[in-house]
Amino acid sequence: MEQQLTSEFEELEVDTKFISAKMEELSRKYNKQFIAVKGGQLIATGKTFDEVLDKVKKIGVDPASVLIEYLPDKGEIILYWRWDLT
Repeated sequence: MEQQLTSEFEELEVDTKFISAKMEELSRKYNKQFIAVKGGQLIATGKTFDEVLDKVKKIGVDPASVLIEYLPDKGEIILYWRWDLT
């Protein structure tokens, strides 16, 4: 279990670094869209989260293993809210 978690965190780090390194290019090309990254590669894009999720599933990739991010327009602010239902 610990080894699996370590592996998943390492994959997440690779994908996060990919997005950070390519943010300017990705934002220009996929402005106001969602992107899916796995293994340091862009594997799907779309205007909605569901569209990207469907594309990821269609290529046979487990969505739980993919980093999906929204690329906001310059100056756009994204607020995240988490409901605690406990």
